[in-house]
Amino acid sequence: MPHELIVVSARPVDVGDHLVAAVSVNPDLLVRQIWNGGATQVCSPAGAVLLTVLRSKGFDVAEDVERLTGTTPTTGQAFWTELYSPMDPGADLGFDVARALAQAAEGDLFVREGIE
Repeated sequence: MPHELIVVSARPVDVGDHLVAAVSVNPDLLVRQIWNGGATQVCSPAGAVLLTVLRSKGFDVAEDVERLTGTTPTTGQAFWTELYSPMDPGADLGFDVARALAQAAEGDLFVREGIE
């Protein structure tokens, strides 16, 4: 079972954020879209998946985000982006990319399951 993470941000996370995050961690990482654009994967140079990022979903009610994360967003509308990192030695690098992605999207990273 993979580690489950969430980025909560004031705008949707986009592929530009994925690229910025990947390059900031390691310029040799690869970014590819899967599921007809429904998700993006950040991969090692050898092609191992380090992080899968699903398309952002909007929340119009801040209380929903607060109920799910325990934190109130600073804006009325928030976007929820689910991330999955494998439970293997690459998980640390996946977490580094997840942190960089949250920063690039000016959002907050939450760990739902797995290591922190």
